[in-house]
Amino acid sequence: MRLIDWLKQLGKDKSAECDLSDASVLDFIRYLDNCTDCEQVFNDLDQYAESEIRKEDAARLMPLVHDHLETCSECCDEYEALLDVLAKASEKPET
Repeated sequence: MRLIDWLKQLGKDKSAECDLSDASVLDFIRYLDNCTDCEQVFNDLDQYAESEIRKEDAARLMPLVHDHLETCSECCDEYEALLDVLAKASEKPET
């Protein structure tokens, strides 16, 4: 993703044609410094999904995983698939 697209996604860019300010670039660098990598998220994904199934505030409990899922479509796809499996497994079978 291009920097300008990332800023637009976050709503921090008023126009795709404008120059990036120093503050915007610094915000982006801070974001990257705090960004969790996919391997780390993958290792924590089951715990995050189980928290969601238990109706806990997973985003508050695991903010780095939450933030990563907001920006990484591959990890988000894995999370949604895992959440679907866990939700189906937690359903009581009809008798």
